Amino acid sequence: MDLGIAGRVALVVGGSQGVGREVASQLAAEGARVAIVARTRSTVDEAVRAILDKGGAAMGIAADMSDEPTVRRTVAQIAETWQAPHIAVGQIKYNEPGDFDDIVEYERYVDAFRAYTMSQIYLLHALLPGMADAGWGRFVHIGSATAKEPVGSIHHAVANATRPSTAGLLKTVADEYAGRGVTVNTVACGWIETEGAIAYMNAQIGVASKQERRDWIINNGGVPAGRLGQPSEIASLITYLCSDQAGYINGAWIEVDGGHHRSAM
Repeated sequence: MDLGIAGRVALVVGGSQGVGREVASQLAAEGARVAIVARTRSTVDEAVRAILDKGGAAMGIAADMSDEPTVRRTVAQIAETWQAPHIAVGQIKYNEPGDFDDIVEYERYVDAFRAYTMSQIYLLHALLPGMADAGWGRFVHIGSATAKEPVGSIHHAVANATRPSTAGLLKTVADEYAGRGVTVNTVACGWIETEGAIAYMNAQIGVASKQERRDWIINNGGVPAGRLGQPSEIASLITYLCSDQAGYINGAWIEVDGGHHRSAM
C-alpha cells in the first residue's frame, strides 16, 4: 500500500530508540524525510545512519523537547534544512515511580505535567500553524494506556494523575483543527518490549529474564496475548495514522496493548 507520504517531512521525537526509532524507520521506508530528535547525540546519530544505510532520507538533532525555546529552534532547524514538518510523532519520557504515600514532594506532580502535557503544547504550537496553512497535517502522540485506565499495581501515582491531561488536550486540539486537514491522534501503548520497559521491569518489579517477564505478563500483568508487544507492532499503526489514507481518523485514542484493557468502549 502506498501511504502517500513520500517526500513529506516528518519529525519523530524520541526517534532514536524503542518505538520511536521503529516509527522513524517505517516512515523513511515510505519515502518520508525523517528528522529524528532525542536527547542523546550518539543514539540519534546511530538511528540516522541506519536509515541512510537503507537509502532513506534522515537528519538528527540532539535536543530536549520539553523546553519551549528548544522546540522552536528544532522545528526552525528542520525547516531550514528541508521544510516545516507536516508529520509529527510526539512523546516524552518521564519516570517518577511510587505510590501516593511515597510522593511527598508535590512539585513532582507539577514536573510531570510539564513533561507530559506542556511538551506537547510546545510542539503543537510550533507545528500546527504550518500544517493548517498547508491544509494537511498529521500529529500522533505516543502515550500510555494507563492514562485511561490506571494500573495501581505498577506504582505510578504521579503519572496516573497527570497523563490524562495530555489526552484531554489532544482531543481538544483534534476538534479545533479537524476542518483544516489536520488530524491529531493518540496511540496508547501497553507493555512493549523496549530497552526502557525491560529496565523498568527489572528495577521496579524484579523480573530480569525473558521467561520471567513472560510469566509476569501472563500471571500478574493481565495481558490476554500473554507476551510483551513488539515496537514494530506499535510503529505500524502510527505510520498508518501519519498517512494520506488516515485522514478520517481524528481525535482517536487507540490502545495497542494485547487486550489488556477490558472495556468494550
